[in-house]
Amino acid sequence: MTSKTVAIITGANQGIGFASAKLLATEHKDDYTVILAGRRKEAIEEAAAKLTAQGLPVESLVLDVTSDDSIAAAVKEVETKYGRLDVLVNNAAISTLGNPSDKSEGLSPEARARREWNAVLNTNVTSVAAVTDAFLPLLKKSVGTNGPKRIVFVSSTLASIGYKTDPKAATHPNLSPTSPYTTSKAALNMLAMHYAVQFEKDEHNWKINLTCPGYCATGLNQFSGYDTPDNGAINTVRLATLDFDGEAATFTNRQGPIPW
Repeated sequence: MTSKTVAIITGANQGIGFASAKLLATEHKDDYTVILAGRRKEAIEEAAAKLTAQGLPVESLVLDVTSDDSIAAAVKEVETKYGRLDVLVNNAAISTLGNPSDKSEGLSPEARARREWNAVLNTNVTSVAAVTDAFLPLLKKSVGTNGPKRIVFVSSTLASIGYKTDPKAATHPNLSPTSPYTTSKAALNMLAMHYAVQFEKDEHNWKINLTCPGYCATGLNQFSGYDTPDNGAINTVRLATLDFDGEAATFTNRQGPIPW
């Protein structure tokens, strides 16, 4: 057990997840334990080791968000070691750009498209719900001395229906290669708001928000982004460290609110 704030960041072996873990552990070295979660044991342990070598208070956790058995094992491990969870950052995600289908399998274009849609929606929406539901009992055990219970969902400006329906917005044109991704993030926004509404009568003690890191160069987009993961982590960490007077049920980036 620990008196420190216990935070989990999924998909933390690289990209926005790793940058968020690094920033959170750096800014809160004395009062947070940051758990880097990822599906591949070697990769997540290597990522955690890089930060540990810098004297940062981090640990690794094997968590494949698409596996119920892996989720259950991760919850049990956190419960055994800490008895609670204070912060959950749902960062793990895939896109069709960063995870192209293997075209050598002889699938028809229609079958390939269906597989891509199913894979992206499963990872980015269904699995986020499964992880959040599984960790809710531990979040409910979080005590006020560690601040409010915080859940951060990493979304995207591309999920904004307000921007999509605005002909003047940069994201108005169809981006067909990423449509499963953008649609999944729009669904994620609704999912996050289901949780926000679930706890809205206790909003003082629950801070559930969405963030867009921006178009950062990561494996998700084959490193085509023009911003850095370090900049992308800024608002994620801000939301992960909100106090009792912080906002709830918002969709923001580091510049401010994003239209729903």
